[in-house]
Amino acid sequence: MAERHATDTADDSLLDHKERRGNLPATEQRYYYLTYGLKICSTLELPELPEIEPCDQPDVFVTTPGVVDRLEDGAYLRNWLEVGDDRCQITVEGIARYRVEEGQRILLDRRMSQGVDTVANPGDVRLFLLGSALGALLHQRHWLPLHVSALKTPAGAWAFTGHSGAGKSTMSAWLHYTQQWPLITDDVAVIKPDEAEPLLHPGPARAKLWRDALTALGIGTEGLVRDLMRADKFHLMMNKGVRYDAHRLSALVQLERADEGEEATLEKLSGVEAFKTVMGAIYRPELGSEFNTDEQLMRECIRLAQQIRVYRFRRPWSLEDMDQNLKPLLDEINGQSS
Repeated sequence: MAERHATDTADDSLLDHKERRGNLPATEQRYYYLTYGLKICSTLELPELPEIEPCDQPDVFVTTPGVVDRLEDGAYLRNWLEVGDDRCQITVEGIARYRVEEGQRILLDRRMSQGVDTVANPGDVRLFLLGSALGALLHQRHWLPLHVSALKTPAGAWAFTGHSGAGKSTMSAWLHYTQQWPLITDDVAVIKPDEAEPLLHPGPARAKLWRDALTALGIGTEGLVRDLMRADKFHLMMNKGVRYDAHRLSALVQLERADEGEEATLEKLSGVEAFKTVMGAIYRPELGSEFNTDEQLMRECIRLAQQIRVYRFRRPWSLEDMDQNLKPLLDEINGQSS
């Protein structure tokens, strides 16, 4: 298994190192991409996203005109985040400033103090652009971005949520490789409330995995991008078998770590527990509350909880016994598909 995974990774799953981390300056050239169901026109190359043909009316513009230090008439929500009417500004020290406006534009300024350097690493600039900045834009459009990893299973699209470190990416990567289920998204996907059914629109297919998970899957760390916040975590582009179209969300699974000696269990949730799980899956909820009313968020979460199946999956933390610990989950998915 290790040999096959290593080959898949080298041939299909990784972006070229130069593309991910090399110098990719902004130009007057326009690049067109698709993510979260949005057509994006960008002056910055974004190799993490699938390219599309140029279009006359893109949904979002990403430009690099430079951004002033403070958001006019804005107020600090966090020390890195200013919020105003239908606008916000995200400042990542040493990386870039991102101004997000009206769910339609992201203006970024890479001229941050770097000591001897004046421009941040392009890969790091894109990391926050595709994460927090796009997340803010989704909230400005009054959509429901969810902090999930999701796969196309035999029983439809299943998404995994949980607190940071709950194993969302590890779970999806493991099932992607061992079950050959296509990855829909890792980290963030979006539900559009104006759609009749809960369609999950995927974001970048970039998994963030700990070193031990990569080792267990037979994937080397050479050439992978280290996570800026956690030195022993790496970013893995999973291009093979990735689905960029929207899928009806069938189930949302809250991941929890089982106590020592506790066996893996899968519990179906309903009512208030299901609602709380959906609410807890919202990406950047502080931004959701700024650009939507609490009533709007609650209404959309209640509706989503009623349209899908919601579960709590508690499993031991052992990677060595992962296949055995996944049995309750796999049994449920296979049972739903029959």
